[in-house]
Amino acid sequence: MNEALKGGRTLPAQEEPGSLIVPSCLFPLALFVSLVLPNLVFSGPWFYSTLHLMKWGVALVPVALCGLLAGITVTVRGTVRTAFTIDGFAVVWLLLLLYVTAQPFWSGLRSPETFFQEWFFFASLWLVYVLSSRLAGGRLLRILLWGSLVNCAVSVVFAELQVLEIRDLPFFILPTPGHYIANTGQQNMFALWLALGSLNGAFLFFSAEKNGRIVRAILVTLLAVTFWGLISTTSRSGILALLTGFAVLSCYYLRNLGRKNLKNVLAVALLFCSVLGLNLFLNEGRWGILMHKMDDVLKNPLSIANRDSIWATSWTMYADRPLRGVGLGQYKWHYLDAQREMLKRWPGMRWQYTHWAHNEFLQWFAETGTAGGLLMVFLWGWWAVSAFSAFLRKRSHSPEAYWGSAMVALFLFNALWTRPFHRIENVLWLSLAFALANREMLLPLFEAPSPEDFRKGGRLLGTVIASVCLIGIVYFGSGVRGDRMLRLASDADDPVLREQFISRALAAPMVRDLAEKERAYFLVSLGQEKKDPEIVSEGLNELMAYFGRQPHVRELNYLREWSRRLENVPLYDEFASYGGPVSGPPAEK
Repeated sequence: MNEALKGGRTLPAQEEPGSLIVPSCLFPLALFVSLVLPNLVFSGPWFYSTLHLMKWGVALVPVALCGLLAGITVTVRGTVRTAFTIDGFAVVWLLLLLYVTAQPFWSGLRSPETFFQEWFFFASLWLVYVLSSRLAGGRLLRILLWGSLVNCAVSVVFAELQVLEIRDLPFFILPTPGHYIANTGQQNMFALWLALGSLNGAFLFFSAEKNGRIVRAILVTLLAVTFWGLISTTSRSGILALLTGFAVLSCYYLRNLGRKNLKNVLAVALLFCSVLGLNLFLNEGRWGILMHKMDDVLKNPLSIANRDSIWATSWTMYADRPLRGVGLGQYKWHYLDAQREMLKRWPGMRWQYTHWAHNEFLQWFAETGTAGGLLMVFLWGWWAVSAFSAFLRKRSHSPEAYWGSAMVALFLFNALWTRPFHRIENVLWLSLAFALANREMLLPLFEAPSPEDFRKGGRLLGTVIASVCLIGIVYFGSGVRGDRMLRLASDADDPVLREQFISRALAAPMVRDLAEKERAYFLVSLGQEKKDPEIVSEGLNELMAYFGRQPHVRELNYLREWSRRLENVPLYDEFASYGGPVSGPPAEK
């Protein structure tokens, strides 16, 4: 059997005949759009989901189009003519994907909408891995790295304008005065984006001798700006994630490519330290915030950077369903219940609301149970052992493989503290990194099927890939229309018109849960306006039903206040049992 078809491969992607499954001009363009552009866009005032919707579109639609074409090609032409197969890592990953696909049969779902969203995200990561492992080469990688670095520098400019608290920012910058987040919408996710951009810049610098002085000067400038932005985010997880990835990249270069690279390693380190010192001198306010965070970690190590209660809640959620899990994407909708139980077990813990475990592995165990969690750990362990083995053996690999391992290490560290797997615009880079590292370094624990042995299974898989991609495109397109209807509903002053827009949104499966929530609030508001208690009651009943499926702190406080106003003591006590901010005791009957 061809060595390139085993778990670990040494042939570069350009020599793979599998490039026939996607037009050679399409995949690089699609990958550039999906990996480089999403963090520059947001949905704005034109959609209900003001931040994420367009990011999802820019990140996922190009991938889905490539998957649709690839699936059709493999189905029609077969695996032999296209040389299509998947490596062992992709096989295990596919088993994990099939597991979470079947999970609703034994776990139940509070929110099918959230499940399908997360499922499509997870499936897209697998697809990018499979396509990139065959089609992504060194030239394409460098284009992507340059694109991300330029994006990071532009994003830093956006963030600097935001922190100046300019009220009339250009329409293409997220209007969040005082928040250093650019168009990412969240501090730690902005830091992750800058961290991976910084690592990309460091990798480009390591081979900068091949470029002219002007190009090297541009590279150093972009890298310095990105460093400045990363430090200014004051995100401990982002800064330390970069240092982790840079350490791994440097170790590979120094051990496997020679000590001649020491000057490049030291130059990047010196540049970072220089920017750090400059930031300390010119940006005292934000530097003070970072120092306060670090001081808090040293003084209160047991709080684990204020994550102790969240992790205790996550463990409680997993312990309640260790085999079944709560379901993919359902963590956020079980959090309040799990926290209530956690506070009974550990009353000394503080109440803290979140949608995320701030540890991706802990959240994965809570959502998918022991079986899903162990499969995930196995994949990461397989990569880790393979990467470390490659380092110890001092085998010569391509620089792209070293970049891939360093990027995976960056994500691994970040995943222990934040939620990189839940931001598709960032985590697509992880799939690419896995693909480039595993193509050369992955230990062949078992043989992947050859194209000849994969005839029937490959055609079936191609058909499934094409079908899922087509369904995903239609599903997302319907969701975009439904989201737009919700925006029009929120902007409408006429109650009749508003109800019509909400009804149209209810027809879109992707946003049906959001439409149900908006309808409930609309009925309560309408009932109050008309002074009709029956309409108010209908709205509150619908909102309580919604809360039962998707418990959120906003609805918790809203319903608790209404139970107080209605003097419903049992209902008030039920909502009060969740803890959290209290609006006052119910009036006595």
